[in-house]
Amino acid sequence: MRIAVVGAYGAGKTTLIAAATARIGLPAAHGTPMRDPAGSRPTPLEQTTEPELIQLVVRRHAERLLAEAAHPEGFLSDGSLLHEWVYATVRLAVGLHPGSYQNTQIVTADPDSPYRSVLDHLGREFIQRALTSYDAFVHLPVEFPLHDTPPPISEHFRTLSDRLLLTTLHATGIPVHTATGSLEARLHTLQTLTSRPPEGRPRADADSHA
Repeated sequence: MRIAVVGAYGAGKTTLIAAATARIGLPAAHGTPMRDPAGSRPTPLEQTTEPELIQLVVRRHAERLLAEAAHPEGFLSDGSLLHEWVYATVRLAVGLHPGSYQNTQIVTADPDSPYRSVLDHLGREFIQRALTSYDAFVHLPVEFPLHDTPPPISEHFRTLSDRLLLTTLHATGIPVHTATGSLEARLHTLQTLTSRPPEGRPRADADSHA
């Protein structure tokens, strides 16, 4: 079974997957951190320019595809093919530390910005690819505050990211399962999901992406 464990930054994806691989028996699929754009000086992610950010999104997307393809029998993906696109879309729309007045229901690319327009079109491609890449998504909602000092993003950025992610997933019709509570409770949700056959998906059967 091919499962993407998704959620905003700091939601506990990596912690859950690390605990689940031994118990469930599915391997983990990871990408590399989004850093150091090729062809330029090493740059912290929060300081990357718009074109550099898009370059990093494409690179991480390709790396994640390769990591998942290495496990055709099934995997637990730390994030998904939509993960970096969601981060970049929210960042280009509202910045890393948006004010709380921002509408949490709507995060869209500005058609007047060429970079945001490019990112919007990349998102359409990534969504189509996700439809054939996963049997289900396990969503970890924002339940715990960030402990990073200083935090790389604001709590409101996390809320906006989570909202865009869920809105996008629900629009595709891909099954989304919510795992909440303690690590043990989340593991139980994941274990229950992997013990039953994959659910029907809107466009392709579970064997179409081997």
